[in-house]
Amino acid sequence: MILITRPRIESSILAKELLKYNIETCTEPLISFTHNKNIFFENRSVNYIISSTQSVDVLEKNFSKFKNILESGNFLVIGEKVTNKLKAIGLKNVVGPFRNSNLLIKFLKQNHFDKNPFVYLCGNIFNSSLLEAIKNRGINIEQKFLYKTIQRKKFTKKTTQRIDSKQIDSVALYSSYTAETFIKLISDAKLTRQAKNLHFFCFSLQIADILKKNQFKNVDYCKSSNQEGMIQMLRSQKTI
Repeated sequence: MILITRPRIESSILAKELLKYNIETCTEPLISFTHNKNIFFENRSVNYIISSTQSVDVLEKNFSKFKNILESGNFLVIGEKVTNKLKAIGLKNVVGPFRNSNLLIKFLKQNHFDKNPFVYLCGNIFNSSLLEAIKNRGINIEQKFLYKTIQRKKFTKKTTQRIDSKQIDSVALYSSYTAETFIKLISDAKLTRQAKNLHFFCFSLQIADILKKNQFKNVDYCKSSNQEGMIQMLRSQKTI
């Protein structure tokens, strides 16, 4: 059985997809989100950097109010899913998708966007390395916090029992923060020894590195960081 750790809606979607291939799953969302209220956008041309679907959800919720302002900006986007969601709500000036933050930084080095300010649309948990790399390039960048990420405080009793009894043998992790949350909750539940035997399927190399640094050895990651890549990786593993 594979443990899916995504937020509730995303976990349900992935579980249904894996069921098509007779892959048994259980879900334990390790994070949830709340949208910030009273979002305000200044009426100016801006280079927006955005890397999370949650940020797009907040923009969509406020789109009718800020349509003209948002349409005047450029959106530099990390992730195919984020790009598609932005285009779906009607934004045209979308640059990307960039597979990761390193490719975005490389793009910024090769192109000139300096005439308009930069704003990083994010939550309270954000990519600090990306922010630092942009500042190191001499670009002044602001942050606009659109939502808050809430970390789960402990595993449910059912998940704890399933890990302890080895019913769960695999875990799917989609973000660095979720990986760090999983490691913390495993330690709090005194299940670190049992968790060392789990097979971890990570959405990116960065997530996999977090696990390896914490002495988890059975770790794989998507060569293509998208949903199809994750599903293909899970399907290819006969041990699930």
